[in-house]
Amino acid sequence: MAILKNKLLVGLLMVAVIGGLLYWWSGSSSSPVLTQDTPSPLSTDLLATLGSLNTITLDESIFVDETFQSLTDFGVAIPPQATGRRNPFAPL
Repeated sequence: MAILKNKLLVGLLMVAVIGGLLYWWSGSSSSPVLTQDTPSPLSTDLLATLGSLNTITLDESIFVDETFQSLTDFGVAIPPQATGRRNPFAPL
């Protein structure tokens, strides 16, 4: 019975210590909270611009146009390269 009483006492003591630490860390701080009630003009402009993007439509007839079809791709093909080790951080 004494062992159960000691375990209960240790458990209650741990709960009290954890509760005290949580209370101490969550106490009021002297630094002000960094929140704004009014949105900045920059953010409202950005949101208005993003909202106007929904109204943009793309005329797909440009892709069948003769001028678009005459365009040439000057891209360079990248040759395949030898790969390294599967795990470069593995010991040698």
